[in-house]
Amino acid sequence: MENNPSTLRFKFDVSTFRLLGRELITDRITALFELVKNCYDANAEKVDVTFEHLNPLSNQSRIIIEDNGMGMAFADIRDKWMVIGTSSKRRKRVSPAPYNRVVAGKKGVGRFAVDKLGGKLVMKTKKKGSSVWHCLETDWTKYSEEEDRQLKLNFEDSPEEQKLFTDIDNKYWTEPAEIGVQGTRLEISALNDVWLERDVIRAYRELSKIVRPTQNVKYPFGICFHVPEYKDYDNKSVESVVLAKATLSFILHYRYDENEGKYYQEYLKEEKGKLLVKEKEAEVFGPIGFTIYYYDQEGKKHFTKEDRIDGVKVYRDSIIATPFAEYKSSRDEQKDLFGIDKRRWSGFFEKLSTRDIIGWVDIKDELNPEIKDSTNRQDFVDNKEWTALKAFVIDQIHQIELYLKHEKDSKKQKNAERLKKADGDIENIKQKINRIKSQAFFASPEVEAELEEITSRLGSIKESVSASSKDYEKLEEDKRQQENIMFSLVSLQAYAGQISHILRISIGIIKRSAEFVAKWIPLGQKYDKSVKHARRVFDEMNNLSKAMNFMLSYAEDDSTFEFFSIKEAIEELFEDRYRFLFEEESIKAEYVVEDDFELSYNKKAFQDMFGNLIDNSVKALRNTEIKRIKCSVYRDKDNLVMLFSDNGPGIPEESRDRIFDVFYTTTADLGGAGLGLYIIRTRLDSIKGTITLEPNEFKPTGATFKIVIPLIH
Repeated sequence: MENNPSTLRFKFDVSTFRLLGRELITDRITALFELVKNCYDANAEKVDVTFEHLNPLSNQSRIIIEDNGMGMAFADIRDKWMVIGTSSKRRKRVSPAPYNRVVAGKKGVGRFAVDKLGGKLVMKTKKKGSSVWHCLETDWTKYSEEEDRQLKLNFEDSPEEQKLFTDIDNKYWTEPAEIGVQGTRLEISALNDVWLERDVIRAYRELSKIVRPTQNVKYPFGICFHVPEYKDYDNKSVESVVLAKATLSFILHYRYDENEGKYYQEYLKEEKGKLLVKEKEAEVFGPIGFTIYYYDQEGKKHFTKEDRIDGVKVYRDSIIATPFAEYKSSRDEQKDLFGIDKRRWSGFFEKLSTRDIIGWVDIKDELNPEIKDSTNRQDFVDNKEWTALKAFVIDQIHQIELYLKHEKDSKKQKNAERLKKADGDIENIKQKINRIKSQAFFASPEVEAELEEITSRLGSIKESVSASSKDYEKLEEDKRQQENIMFSLVSLQAYAGQISHILRISIGIIKRSAEFVAKWIPLGQKYDKSVKHARRVFDEMNNLSKAMNFMLSYAEDDSTFEFFSIKEAIEELFEDRYRFLFEEESIKAEYVVEDDFELSYNKKAFQDMFGNLIDNSVKALRNTEIKRIKCSVYRDKDNLVMLFSDNGPGIPEESRDRIFDVFYTTTADLGGAGLGLYIIRTRLDSIKGTITLEPNEFKPTGATFKIVIPLIH
């Protein structure tokens, strides 16, 4: 039974202004962007951004944002501007005709960005046909002073002393205006920060991206800076980034199949040195447009320092949706929205970075509703759609990387062949000259001297070409060794985590056994029980010794081939290196080697490959109740064939073409870096081996990989 039923309402504390302003929007460039974006939503064609008395700050310091948009009437100010989180833009997603712009704002809190820029705002606004300016003054210092006052009060004793956010008055008045004028003017004073020239430059640069490059619209959106203190940016129109003279460029589209009722997405796929545009059903994030420009060193020369190349942006209905990360003086510290630069921690992989590409993803409010800006404008909402979109963008960049690598390798091979051919050609020319000398019975001494000098010079050139050819081969060999070292370090990093588990468990057992012998066994009974615990100590120390020996093997040269027993190498992995991990994770691990024969390869590299497969399986089995791993090895004619399986969730259909790509991972949350399968494939390629994903031998779920290594290579 309900007693004394009543209702309660939420209230807004006076500190709300701060929570929605300076503490939510933590970067002043983001704040400026939010206010300019509102001008776009208001059908403005021109926005003037004026900075006055920026350095040093004074009572005259101002930032003024003035547009020629449709402006507001008194009812708009009262029912929209003054309402927190107003739903007007969510209910009506398109601005009034004839502009019909899809509005960029949704949440109804962008106006609080003013608080990040300054302590006081005077807004003047009017619609076309109105005879007055509607003026509103918001003094954030009043809210701040009230917040400070309330911190000193005890509301339990005097609740009437508490003023809420909605209790603070904001001054309103009107001023006469010309009938034909329209728009809104925001004058921000009591600025919070000094604006140096580099700050203005960054604001200019970031606002140049607000409208998508190459956007051709009937009703343009122009921005002009007025900064008297910094002459280079005074009366300067904001222009979009230069896109000319790209080394490579691609524009990917999508289409709707009316018969099937499905969207289809274009995508890039590198195949045998060609970069093809293919088509597939749109992914979970919806159909998108994707434009990307790649610039090599020559292409980058056409950019000024101000027009720097800075990666991939996201545009929603032609207006930027990519959050503005807080500015860092070092580009290496800047936020990497798609994780493009995170993939480049090793130069061996020849990855593209945000310094090499300009691109944008075109999304639509209607087709990609789950790609959402976070409230603080510093990121996107982390959901499966955003995760899938990031993976798609990274994969498209990777396809370009594969194409560029093929081009580079082809050029290197041709150059190497030219060097060898030049070496042979020089030798042939030298022999011909010698024949001419031997047959030139009536040649003058001068001609003979010339021929002798030419022969001598050809000999010197031949020596240089031969040396260059050998140097080239040496550089290629050094690079291969560096890659092997890097691969081993990656494997060692994973193994180091396992070693910590082994050490912790073994040391615990040794400590408990030694403590039991010392404290609890009477002197008369010491012998038998001491032997038992001594045996346990010995076994654990032996396990630690094996683990340490395996780690020390990484100090050895892994480019040396040797004959080793396949069975012994597999046994070492399953019985020694991973035994503790299998026990701790309750994994039933089995291996079958049908014929014990020897393989000529580097043993450590061989074990690394299987170690990476085991590491992947352990992660995949984390949510499986009965966990199984199986390795089968047999000989098929002149090939060594190995099947490696687990009964985890398996590989999603949409990921099967990408699992061997570098940095592609489905276990990032568990520390997966997307290197294991790439390392395996790369090492197998070097010895003409292969790795493929096969139908799984465990049912109903799991994954089976097949490795084939030629026994003669």
